[in-house]
Amino acid sequence: MFENIKSLRPHFHSLREVQNNVSLDIKLPLTWRYEEIIKPYRTITLKIQDKNDKFNLVSLITTATQEGYDVVFACAGEIFKYNIEEEAKHKLFQEKVRELENLFKKETLERLKEINLTDNYGQTDTPSLGDIEQGNGEGQEGSSEPQEPDDK
Repeated sequence: MFENIKSLRPHFHSLREVQNNVSLDIKLPLTWRYEEIIKPYRTITLKIQDKNDKFNLVSLITTATQEGYDVVFACAGEIFKYNIEEEAKHKLFQEKVRELENLFKKETLERLKEINLTDNYGQTDTPSLGDIEQGNGEGQEGSSEPQEPDDK
């Protein structure tokens, strides 16, 4: 249990059993998204305990069984993982914007026109349309004679 709680710090607030339910209470920054993440967890009920100008105090509630405890901690972990990654992406985006601003201040217009931010991003070494139309010297070797169809 200690490791589960430790993994939620500094956002962990409390863990309670009320009647036959477990309530995991976590403080989430106002910018964090959680409602869509919780939806697939059908056994969890969401209750917003408090909202202020700094955070939302959110309770993830389900039955007080081993499975219930596992589910609320898994859900909370998914909320944290998603939002921490989104924050990191936002920070990286801001850094890249600053890099581009500096680049645009230093480089010539002609040089900037050559920049393609999506070149080779998520692509394999497939030829571009220009390479195919102009011929890049690569391709299958073979006879220029027409081929006979297979009679299979």
